[in-house]
Amino acid sequence: MRLLLLLLLLLPQVYAQSCGELLTELRGFTSPALASYPDLSQVRQDTLLLLYSQERTSCTEELQGFASSALRFLKAMHEAETLTRAGDAASQREGIRIALNAEAYISEMRSYGAEFGILAQDAVLAAQEGRRSFLLSKALGYEAAAEKAKSTREKLTYYELAIMSYEGADAVEAKRLSVRRQSLAEKYSADLAEAGEYLGEARELLTTARSKEGRFLGFVDAYSAAREAKLNLARARELYALHNEEDKLKEVERVYREAEKVYSATRRRILTTFGALSAILTLLSVYIHSRILGWERDTYDCYLGNELVGA
Repeated sequence: MRLLLLLLLLLPQVYAQSCGELLTELRGFTSPALASYPDLSQVRQDTLLLLYSQERTSCTEELQGFASSALRFLKAMHEAETLTRAGDAASQREGIRIALNAEAYISEMRSYGAEFGILAQDAVLAAQEGRRSFLLSKALGYEAAAEKAKSTREKLTYYELAIMSYEGADAVEAKRLSVRRQSLAEKYSADLAEAGEYLGEARELLTTARSKEGRFLGFVDAYSAAREAKLNLARARELYALHNEEDKLKEVERVYREAEKVYSATRRRILTTFGALSAILTLLSVYIHSRILGWERDTYDCYLGNELVGA
């Protein structure tokens, strides 16, 4: 019984100490997000005023919960701002996710602050507007970045981030952007699939060309296969270049160089072979022609001799 009474006497002091710590932490809390989004700064200010307006001994569990939720909300928005200022897509996505989940802290503030009047309501509204302003600002930035992106892959990533942000802010732009992203994603997927088929077929043709290159007269078929491989690679290159797929373009160039080697080597052999055959045929034609001329001369001489003898 005495222990229970002692706990009841100490309980207000525990709450007072907790609120004092919250007050100190909120007073010293700084973040670039506060400067970028004034509503977030207003959340901090209203919560401080609410804590200052209460007697230290009357810091209830509800007030402690409200102030704690407000502080956690501000910390979440600080982390979201920090991550979204980073350059990589993973950090950007995590930052937006944190801002979306910060809605839970606003719900806690609304629940705890029901009995604290207009000041608590203002803090809740400021938190909602601050979070919405953050998401809309990021969405606009991501949409602009998507329009400037060189590669389709990067463009789709920025569109995804923009849609996440617009949806979190309950903005109608989310539907418009979703349609645009879906259309681009379908074309991107179809083009890459087609380019992949061209690249795969080119590899098979190159393998065929290499297998026939060393055979007797097989270099003619090898030349044809290498030439067809080059045509397929040119089509693949065009599609990959359309979406600025740098890694795939490098892969295409490597295969193209290999196909070019086989193509050039077999082309030289064909030209050399047919050149040699042409020379042989030419010499043979000259020889036959000279023999025919000789035969005609002999025939004429014979005929002339017969004429003379007969005369």
